[in-house]
Amino acid sequence: MFRQIKNLSKLQLCNLYGMNTFRFTKDKQVKRKTKILMVIWIIIIFMLISYVSGLTYGYIIMGLEEMSLAYLIGISSMIMLFLGIFKAGSVIFNKNGYDILCSLPVSQTAIVVSRFVRMYVENLLLALIVMIPGMIVYACLMKPDVIFYLAGIIVLIFLPFAPVTIATFIGAIITAISSRMKHKSLVEAGLSILLVLAVLIPTSRVSGLEGQITPEMIKELSGQALSILKKIYPPAIWMTNAMRTGELLPCLGCIFGFLVLFAIMIWVVSANFHFICQSLYGSVAKHDYQIENMKKDSVLIAMYKRELKRYLSSSVYVANTIMGPIMAVIFSGTLLFMGTDSIEQVLPVSIHIENLIPFLVAGIFCIMTTTSTSISMEGKEWWIVKSLPVTTKNILDGKILLNLSLILPFYLVAEVLLIVALKPAVLQMVWLLVIPPVIILFACVFGITMNLKFPLFNWESEVTVVKQSFSAMIGGLGGFFMAIVCAVPVALVPEEYLGLTMVAVCILVLVITVLLYRKNNGVNLQEI
Repeated sequence: MFRQIKNLSKLQLCNLYGMNTFRFTKDKQVKRKTKILMVIWIIIIFMLISYVSGLTYGYIIMGLEEMSLAYLIGISSMIMLFLGIFKAGSVIFNKNGYDILCSLPVSQTAIVVSRFVRMYVENLLLALIVMIPGMIVYACLMKPDVIFYLAGIIVLIFLPFAPVTIATFIGAIITAISSRMKHKSLVEAGLSILLVLAVLIPTSRVSGLEGQITPEMIKELSGQALSILKKIYPPAIWMTNAMRTGELLPCLGCIFGFLVLFAIMIWVVSANFHFICQSLYGSVAKHDYQIENMKKDSVLIAMYKRELKRYLSSSVYVANTIMGPIMAVIFSGTLLFMGTDSIEQVLPVSIHIENLIPFLVAGIFCIMTTTSTSISMEGKEWWIVKSLPVTTKNILDGKILLNLSLILPFYLVAEVLLIVALKPAVLQMVWLLVIPPVIILFACVFGITMNLKFPLFNWESEVTVVKQSFSAMIGGLGGFFMAIVCAVPVALVPEEYLGLTMVAVCILVLVITVLLYRKNNGVNLQEI
């Protein structure tokens, strides 16, 4: 059993983040793109390290050293939990190689454990990036005893176990439930979205802060956050106390609990592994099909229907790309009940938030567009698309149309809520209706541009494309950053020049969109 787990784990980890491909590929273009990705990742990691270090330093300076460590542990655990929920099902029940594994004398438990090991390693790297910089700052300022370092090593090793195990267990339950349904991918995506909304909606009810934020207010809020953390995730406090005061017994007790949860998860998933996989990848075919009236569609509609079918077949794809529109509707609904006063009070400068609402809504809508990964999602079937007797424009228009059609119903609901909440004047209503579509259109086209530049076809899991690819990170957030950039001049110009600024922003974004659109349509797909 141990040898099987070891060998299968090596197979799972050998090409983690494309390392094996980068080592042995002879394609210079692939190496160049991988190096660019590495540079981007280094910049992102450096920004994250700077943020964590600065936050830890600020907490310690204010005398909140306990809160600094608890915050590091809590935020690491929450990130691992939510990322794990979305990808647990696709990693554990990954269909690639399933037929081969079933024919080999390999234990189901060994397969499940090896895939859990992959999730553990990925999340351990994330925990190290978050925890190590904060621990270094804490060590330099507080000069702790040797027990801090010993307990810190134990915490780092076992920290991913609880969130990864819980996320895997939840992901397995969601996958098991959806495997019994007719539309498996939609049910799985729906359950994942509902789980996230169950956390987002209650937190969105927190009211704004009155007046200027002071250090005393920060200390008070930090104390409240610490008490909440004690209630919802006590292991974070036990691990913090182990590092600060050397109270190892509660920490070791929660580690033992983590291992028990892991064993339970392994037993439950292993017992149902083949059943769930067969339910997920099996299909039922009817043999009484008869050709009746055949329908003819235009090339654009045919490509759109193809994209829609591909989109709905992936729960990971649906769950990650639909969250932006859902959050935009939630944001609009929140303004209906809270108004804009609570937002203006916490801003560092005095501005009319109504002028920025169109950009805020547009930015939320543009979080993770489908077009940023729609080409990569073709995977090994990309050759089929390239062999179709259609133009590049037809193929890309189908992908853009899919993204716009997904956003449209959420956009209409959000606009109705915003109009009721803000009661805007005629000109303000015009900007409220015009600016979001302009930026959303740019986001769709920009996503295509990035995915054409950095496609990824040799993926093993859809999670790699949707969550970890360069085009998903840059292309999926292009519209969000464009909304921020456009909002800056609107916030700074005097009120009498606001209309001209809005017009200039719209024209500029549309011009950039048209240029990118024409560039995309001129790409030779045979060379990708």
